[in-house]
Amino acid sequence: MFLDGQLQFVTLAGQSLVGAAGVAIPSNGVIDLLGEGVGMPPANIIGNASTFGEDPGVGIGSAAPIIQCSVGTAFATGNAATLNVALQLAADTGAAGNYQPSTWTTIEETGPLAVSLLTANQIIARLNWSPTLPGLRPRYARLLFQVPSGTNFTAGSIAFAGVVIARDDQANKQAAKNYTV
Repeated sequence: MFLDGQLQFVTLAGQSLVGAAGVAIPSNGVIDLLGEGVGMPPANIIGNASTFGEDPGVGIGSAAPIIQCSVGTAFATGNAATLNVALQLAADTGAAGNYQPSTWTTIEETGPLAVSLLTANQIIARLNWSPTLPGLRPRYARLLFQVPSGTNFTAGSIAFAGVVIARDDQANKQAAKNYTV
């Protein structure tokens, strides 16, 4: 599996998802597809665009980017909370907005995940980075961790969330054991 420090949504310290009831928690890392960093003006743009934007959801075969997210500390809840992991993209606001992300648009999500699936070291999301929506030229990407209103987690953290290329999954991990010793 290929990893890049600039393509991680959650810092190496991880991220706790314990919060108030019904509050969506954004990832503690935002990926700038330009590589400059949030709030930094583009050093050079080819063409006549005033702000940078690209379609990061393109790739051929195994080179297509995939978002992977795994649990650190197992999740616990006292009120039947579920977790939805959403990949969001935003355009650059340009000089007038200090080169900050504009409105976030969800392009992929896991759907509600029950707390029984959110065990330690479990991979809970493998999201394909789909081509962007028409009219959206994003510069920034983040994950949004959502819980339904009126519910929350009393324990739980994300250990890793980032872009991976060429996953090295063990294909026979869940295979039936067809032999005895």
